[in-house]
Amino acid sequence: MVTGYIGQRSSTSLENMSQVFTSGQEYEYSSKRRFARFPVDRPIAVIMQWEDSPAITIPGRCRVISEGGAGAVMAQQLRVGEVVSVEVAGSIRLYAAVRNLHGFTHGFEFVLVRDSQREALQRLCRSYRTGA
Repeated sequence: MVTGYIGQRSSTSLENMSQVFTSGQEYEYSSKRRFARFPVDRPIAVIMQWEDSPAITIPGRCRVISEGGAGAVMAQQLRVGEVVSVEVAGSIRLYAAVRNLHGFTHGFEFVLVRDSQREALQRLCRSYRTGA
């Protein structure tokens, strides 16, 4: 098991990472997590919009996903605590708070999640659990 949070160093060596991040394999950073986490490699986009300003889209790569959040490498650094709109899987768009940051690697927690969004996230995570 890897211990720690997304973006923080862990005790697992780089040589062992291939064993931890096997495609379709469920893993957790600790046994106290609320949601199982799944390694992925797919596009993600952060959409930032303020009143009287055009929307700004920041591209990135999602590396870890769960029903509660995601870990992603973004093309631009965001600020910890900032709440942004995140688009995952091309069709799931929801709000997320930046909870941690290490370089350009961001840890997002999904917030203000509607029932339909939660169901879509559950379906997405189920697809990784079954290896589809």
